[in-house]
Amino acid sequence: MKIMKLWAFLLFTVLLAGCSASQPPLMDNPDAESTEYLLDSGDTVSIAVYGEPEMTMKFIIDKSGSINFPYIGKVTLKGKTPDQVSADLTGRLGPDYLQNPMVTVNIAEFRKFYVSGEVKIPNGFAWEPELTVEKSIAMAGGFTDRADREDISIRLAGTNQLLENVDVRHTVHPGDIVIIGMGFF
Repeated sequence: MKIMKLWAFLLFTVLLAGCSASQPPLMDNPDAESTEYLLDSGDTVSIAVYGEPEMTMKFIIDKSGSINFPYIGKVTLKGKTPDQVSADLTGRLGPDYLQNPMVTVNIAEFRKFYVSGEVKIPNGFAWEPELTVEKSIAMAGGFTDRADREDISIRLAGTNQLLENVDVRHTVHPGDIVIIGMGFF
């Protein structure tokens, strides 16, 4: 009898662990991705070295994807997460410059995405996590009176691929261009 109870308990524990391991999606968006944000040109990062105020500063990542950090020189940030950059800087500052450095890297401002066409304020805007076409249109002041609300395209950053007639719930990534077409009345 004790063995049956033990097996029942183990089965219940395994089932409970399996249920808690699955997590709901980040958004009600089929295009949502759960990957971490990777730094690139145009992002502004804040780097803090604990106990070293002269080494605490903000950097805009240049076109090569790098910054010039004191004592170390050129550091490539492009394609890395803030945690990876923190670990890299900690390792490079460690033995030669500081004992047990503690480095924190945060994103101070995301790189821009762009909204063009028939919106009230066509411009570049700082990207935000979980950004959708609908939110980007709102940031651009909404549709103009001439906008075709069904003619929405996105030119993808990096590939220049054009996605036509996208849904307003579609995800917008840094560097993307949201294009609102003009309606003919």
